[in-house]
Amino acid sequence: MPASAYDQQMLDTGDGHRLYLAQYGKPTAPAAVVLHGGPGSGTSPSVIEWFDLSRQRVVLFDQRGSGQSLPHGELVNNTSQRLVADIEHIRSHLGIDRWMVVGGSWGATLALLYTAQHADRIRGLVLRGSFLASARELQWFFQSLRAMVPHAWAQLTEGWSEAQQNDVLGTLCLALLGSDNGAASDAARRWSNYENALMRAMEGKLDSPASLAGPDESDKPHQPVSARTLGKYRLQAHYLSQHCFCTEADLLQAAAAMRDKPMLIIHGTHDLICPPENAIKLKEANPNARLMWVERGTHTPADPLISGALQQAVAELRESESVA
Repeated sequence: MPASAYDQQMLDTGDGHRLYLAQYGKPTAPAAVVLHGGPGSGTSPSVIEWFDLSRQRVVLFDQRGSGQSLPHGELVNNTSQRLVADIEHIRSHLGIDRWMVVGGSWGATLALLYTAQHADRIRGLVLRGSFLASARELQWFFQSLRAMVPHAWAQLTEGWSEAQQNDVLGTLCLALLGSDNGAASDAARRWSNYENALMRAMEGKLDSPASLAGPDESDKPHQPVSARTLGKYRLQAHYLSQHCFCTEADLLQAAAAMRDKPMLIIHGTHDLICPPENAIKLKEANPNARLMWVERGTHTPADPLISGALQQAVAELRESESVA
């Protein structure tokens, strides 16, 4: 069972959002913050298993519109720059001078954007399955990976014109960001099913018509998805349609700025969601960073191989803090 939080609160951002945050571990110990993936997914208490709570203070929070933060799924005043400001607001609000920053997937993107502005507040950086917000990665995910999961991709694009199939992300964003809730719900279901199929493929499971039918709500074609699922994919559409309000060059420049501080890059060799090429790009930008390849590792931190690497990376940075 995950440990209980010693503090939970809602923090007002001052521009229409309230952020859920929770603290775990030892209040007087060196602090770490975990930036969840998505956008829109929300944090999970299971991530505290990466830390030694007798020796660390761990801050978790749900980004704007995500998880328990309010209003759920809200797109107004929701940009990468405002999320970076939120991280700094939380640090200042909690009276933390400097902290370890741990981010995975979209959380790694956000960690790098935070680094670009507040490197002086970072003790060390852990990036897992990094997403670099590039057109290259979006083409890979929505178009090229059809070769890995042809049945799932066919379901994703069922009934679409050739032009729509050639621009999957644009088609999904048009529906999710439009005023037709039925079309938005259908797009969220398609996106969710496709993403789930890729997760199964990384585990070596067969992509077949039978495998696409399951107990998840997103597999039920005649029922609307939950408000939580719809909010999640609307947020993703909002961010991806705006190129995440940053460029790949911005993120690589931020990685380069960490040359004089500990930075660990964790990437699974079998990560289909964020290609291993991303880890190589980050290492090239910051040759002083440590690149930890996880053989047969996938994308999700629920993968025991990835989780083990995260525990190792956090422990290494914690030890380096204790001797600094």
